[in-house]
Amino acid sequence: MNINNIAIVRATNIIPFDGVVRPLSNVPYLCKNIGLEFSSRISDLLHELGVIPPLDQTRMFEEDYYDEMVALSSKILKEYLPYVSDYNSMVLFSLNGICPDDNEHGFANNTFSNKKVAIIEPLSEHINQVISLVPTDTAIKGDVVLSESAILLIDEDLYNLLNETQKAFLNNNKFRVKIFTGSLKEAIKNELQNSGRYIPETLSLSASTGGFMQSDTSEMQKECINDIACHYGLSQMKYFNLITSRDTSIPKYDEVNDEFDKAMKVQDYYIVMFLNKFLIYANAPEDMINSVSKNFHYKPFLLKVIEIIKEIGIDKYKQFVDVYNLKLEEQQKSMTLSTPEDIISCEKETKQSVIS
Repeated sequence: MNINNIAIVRATNIIPFDGVVRPLSNVPYLCKNIGLEFSSRISDLLHELGVIPPLDQTRMFEEDYYDEMVALSSKILKEYLPYVSDYNSMVLFSLNGICPDDNEHGFANNTFSNKKVAIIEPLSEHINQVISLVPTDTAIKGDVVLSESAILLIDEDLYNLLNETQKAFLNNNKFRVKIFTGSLKEAIKNELQNSGRYIPETLSLSASTGGFMQSDTSEMQKECINDIACHYGLSQMKYFNLITSRDTSIPKYDEVNDEFDKAMKVQDYYIVMFLNKFLIYANAPEDMINSVSKNFHYKPFLLKVIEIIKEIGIDKYKQFVDVYNLKLEEQQKSMTLSTPEDIISCEKETKQSVIS
C-alpha cells in the first residue's frame, strides 16, 4: 500500500458548489455553545425556573431515560443562548471511511452518519496541506480545492431540492457528483470499495484501536498511514490535542500554535458583543455595561447579569435573544457577517494601531 490507496473523507451538510471546502475561519459561521461560562449560568437559571424539567428519580433506571433528558436539556438551553462563533483554520477529514458518531462511544457531540453529503478525495492531492494524519482526525490547513479525482456524494432528496442554477454550478466543476439513497455510511463504503484503489475500513474513536476497528486489512492501513506521516514529517495527533499542545517539537507547530487562542478570542468577541447589547437593552448600570469586556469571564459578574434577567423576566430575555440571533442569521445569509479570520485580523490591526 502507498499514499495512492488512502482517501480523505468528509461527511457534511454543506455542498461545495464552487469546488472548495473552507475551514470555519474562512466562512461566516454561527453556532450555539453550551460549554461557555455564560451558558452554564443560563442553564442554572432555567433549572431554577423549571424551564428545564428536573430528572425524575423514579425513572433513572429506565433504558435511555437519562440520555433523553440530557438531550432535552441541551435542546431547551440552546433556545435561550445567543449565537457565538468558532475558529478553525483547518478542515478535518477521516481516512478510508466515515468518522464514527460520538454516541457510538458514549457521548453525543457530533453525528456524521445522518449527513446528506460526503466528499471523497485522494490524500495525495492535499498532502502538502496536511498538518496531522489520523484516521478519524486528519487536519488539512486552509481551503481544500477539490481535484478532478474527487467524488461528491449527495443524498437524492437534497439534490432534488437544488435549483437549476445550483445544479449547473455543480456540473461545471471538474469533480464527479454521484447521487445516493439510504445510508451515507454505506454509500461511502460502496464508493471506496468500487474505486479500485481504496479499501474501506470501520473507523473507531478509541485510542486503543489506532483509529480502525480490527479487520483483515486494518493493520496494513495503519502501517501505511504511519509511513506516510513519517515520510512527510507530519504529526499523528487528534485535533484537540494538536491545538492545545505546547510541545514546540510537534511537526508544523508554528502553523497551529495559536489556533486554540484564536478560537477563544472569537468566542469572547461574540459573548462580549451580546452582553453589551443585552445590558443596554435591559437598562443596566453604565459602569456594568462599560466593564463587560473585563469581567465577562467572572462568575460574580455573570450572576449580576442573571439577576437582571430575573428582573425583566425570562420570557422578555428570550424575546431579546431571538431578535438578536435573527439579525445575525440575516447577516450570515447576506454574507455581511464577519468571518472568524476577519475578527482575528481586526484585533491584530487594533493592537498594532495602539502600539504605534
